[in-house]
Amino acid sequence: MSEPVTYEVPTWEQIYEMLIELANRVRKSDFKPHVLLGISRGGWPPARVVSDLLENPNIASMKIEFYVGIGRTSKRPVITQPMSVNVRRKRVLVIDDVADTGRSLEVARRHLARKGASQVKIATLYCKPHSIVKPDYYMKETSAWIIFPWERFEATKLLVQRAKENGKPLSSVVDELKKGGLDEKIVKRFVEIITGES
Repeated sequence: MSEPVTYEVPTWEQIYEMLIELANRVRKSDFKPHVLLGISRGGWPPARVVSDLLENPNIASMKIEFYVGIGRTSKRPVITQPMSVNVRRKRVLVIDDVADTGRSLEVARRHLARKGASQVKIATLYCKPHSIVKPDYYMKETSAWIIFPWERFEATKLLVQRAKENGKPLSSVVDELKKGGLDEKIVKRFVEIITGES
C-alpha cells in the first residue's frame, strides 16, 4: 500500500519571500543570465517575479508536459512548446516551481545545450529529495506534494476526480486540503465550481 500524500500549501506572501531570497542567491553567485527561461506552466509566475527582482526583462518560455495527476506522470517529459528565443552563446537561468522527479528539468537542460546556450543554471522554489536534477539554486527541500497558489483549482479538481474514482465523498477532498493548509472556503467554492453546483 502506498503512503498517504502530504500537502504543503504555501501562500503568495511565502512564495514572494522565497523568490526574494532565490534572486539574492543568484545575484550573490555572480551568475548573470542573459535569458530567464520559465518552464510552463509552473515556472511562469516565479520567472516573472525573478525577472523583476534581478531587473532582467529578458524572459522566454518553454512548455514541457509530464504530470497527468497528483503524483502520476506520463512515461517521459515532452517539449510541447519550444523556446521562444534564440539562446545561442547565452547564459540561461531555467526557472520552475519545483524539481520533483527532475526529468523535465533534465530535458530542458539538454535542449538548451543542443541549442547552443553557453551556460545553463536551474532555479526552483522547491526540490524533492528524489529529484535526478539538483537545482543550482533552490529554497526548500520537501517530500510533500506542493500546491502552489497558481494551481489550487487544478489540484482540487484532480482530487475531486480521484475521490469519485475511489467512491469517496467530496467532503474528503475538503478535509484533505484543509488539513494541508488550504482555506476551507476556497476549497468548498472550487468543489462547487467543479461539480457544477455554483
